[in-house]
Amino acid sequence: MHRFIPESDAPEPALNPEEAAAIKRWARAALGLSEPVMVTVSETPCRDAGCPLVETVVTVFEDTRTRAWAFTRPRAAVTQMMVRQTLATPPKAAKNHG
Repeated sequence: MHRFIPESDAPEPALNPEEAAAIKRWARAALGLSEPVMVTVSETPCRDAGCPLVETVVTVFEDTRTRAWAFTRPRAAVTQMMVRQTLATPPKAAKNHG
């Protein structure tokens, strides 16, 4: 496990929905997406050796394909510049729906 702070029974701090909304807005602008295209932002912990503690993933669901980009940080630490730079690179996963 990658935690230096002992786990406790204390609840995790609530995620701020405005962070995800901002990342979605930045992704739409960077990719020039229209409104019907769905964009999701997820934050997941990783317990495997060698991966970051938290990963934020931006996924774009279009009619014929799904694209995803990962950020090796919590979504609160993702900036607009990071989104622009990362989404200018090939996605980490691409799936065709047809």
